Amino acid sequence: MKKILLLMAVALFAACERLVVEEDLNNVHIRFTPTTADATRLSTNPADFFSHLNVQMFDDTGEKVFANVKTQTSDDADFGFFACELSPGSYTVVAVGHSSPRTATIKSPELVQFTAQDGEKLTDTFSYCGLLTVGENGATREVRMNRVCAMLRFRFTDTSQPESFTRLKIDYTGGSANFNPSTFEGCTKSTQSETRQAPTDEYRCFTFPYMSNEGRLTVTLSALNDNGTVIRQRTLIDVPVKRNHISTYDGKFFEDGDGMFTLESFGLSVNGQWDGETEYGF
Repeated sequence: MKKILLLMAVALFAACERLVVEEDLNNVHIRFTPTTADATRLSTNPADFFSHLNVQMFDDTGEKVFANVKTQTSDDADFGFFACELSPGSYTVVAVGHSSPRTATIKSPELVQFTAQDGEKLTDTFSYCGLLTVGENGATREVRMNRVCAMLRFRFTDTSQPESFTRLKIDYTGGSANFNPSTFEGCTKSTQSETRQAPTDEYRCFTFPYMSNEGRLTVTLSALNDNGTVIRQRTLIDVPVKRNHISTYDGKFFEDGDGMFTLESFGLSVNGQWDGETEYGF
């Protein structure tokens, strides 16, 4: 009889413990909206800027709250609105908005990584990192996400282009494929390589300036045919990049030049898209 009573007491205690845990959870509601609207996109709707939202939280010991990064896509209802239940305490929220088909790996409040893949590895990227205090009444917060990348844009003005030109390979050094969401700076100096289908009006790629808000890249553009053979190759030296800024190169890619350029040979103009855009000629 004593054994039965003991087992009943243990079961009752376990049930009460689970009940306390459930009552200890409070609703958390966070709405993420982009903070930067450029001249062509005045909306603050997240879906107008990126198609994927990844969220992770860290407790006051630095441990991840979720076993896997929480993911939303622009097809989801109420995209950009995040809800969960958390125990009272202090948390660090890290959110990344992007349009890559791969999930952003949120390692910590100091490191976000994108898995390497063929094609477009990095896209226009926004991020938020901040503290969240959850009390007895839960927490409701609206936060603004900042653009953390720089854009490189290339536009070819040749009168004609080779019919065999089907892909543009963009290789560049001096930037980063990963970034620190606490500072928005690139945190791993890397060599990046991306490929775009051709021909098209313009070619874009993105990077995170390494350990700074701005930096300098060396960029090699290779025009390829279907077999991967290089038709034309040009290298841009000392290319300036800056977070939330577009560096655009316009000019004849196939017709003129010896394939090697420096910044001093380019003209300069600025317009109001993004935080700014600097235009150069090949």
